[in-house]
Amino acid sequence: MTDSLKKLAMAILMASVMQIASSLSPLSRSMAQEGGDTYVPPSCSGNPAAGPVKCNYQNGDNYIGAFSNGVPNGRGVYVYANGDRYEGLFSGGRPNGQGTFIFADDARYEGTFQNGNIVRGNAVFADGSRYEGTFEVVQYVGTEEITSQPAGQGQFVFTNGDRYVGEFFAGQPFGQGTLTRVDGTRCQGRFFNQNLDANGTCTFPNGTRYEGELRQGVPHGQGVLIDSAGRRFPGQFREGKRI
Repeated sequence: MTDSLKKLAMAILMASVMQIASSLSPLSRSMAQEGGDTYVPPSCSGNPAAGPVKCNYQNGDNYIGAFSNGVPNGRGVYVYANGDRYEGLFSGGRPNGQGTFIFADDARYEGTFQNGNIVRGNAVFADGSRYEGTFEVVQYVGTEEITSQPAGQGQFVFTNGDRYVGEFFAGQPFGQGTLTRVDGTRCQGRFFNQNLDANGTCTFPNGTRYEGELRQGVPHGQGVLIDSAGRRFPGQFREGKRI
């Protein structure tokens, strides 16, 4: 498994477990004092009726943009004290509509937001790999934690140009999909997790074909290798090699 393939597990896992709701809801952190839920209004300058205002929150966050009813409403930029920022549309103090959330490490989410969570768009990670597709907002049973996870149809593009296109569920590849490598290798089948374990068929640039189990995107387990002349070589495979 290449280094780029190893990063898929890390990148998709980050997208699935990150507490995006708390990160993208500015007021969730700024409205509470230590030890209580008392609202602390920001210190703002400017006239909301005449144009953008600038606001500073008690925790060091800053905001510039449209403002009404004591919260960001309309277009604006919210800058967190840690260097993260959201640029785009707000409603009721949360990202709602088109926008971009840029993390301090240069990762970013760009697309359509709903109540502080991305529901459709692109996720670009600090290493240059990216996810494009739909997201699902999930609330965990028994907790109030809400995350936005890759789900439905999408594609993950690795830093080396390899890409997986297909179904995602709970933040990782799960279902029918296709893995295409830059060398021309193409694997199609049913994928099970972020490690690219699968059952499927791979075609290679030299004309050979493999049918069977895949682990980490390469032949591993029970399968059959079919050469360009049509001869079949069934058996057990380990890390891409027949044993």
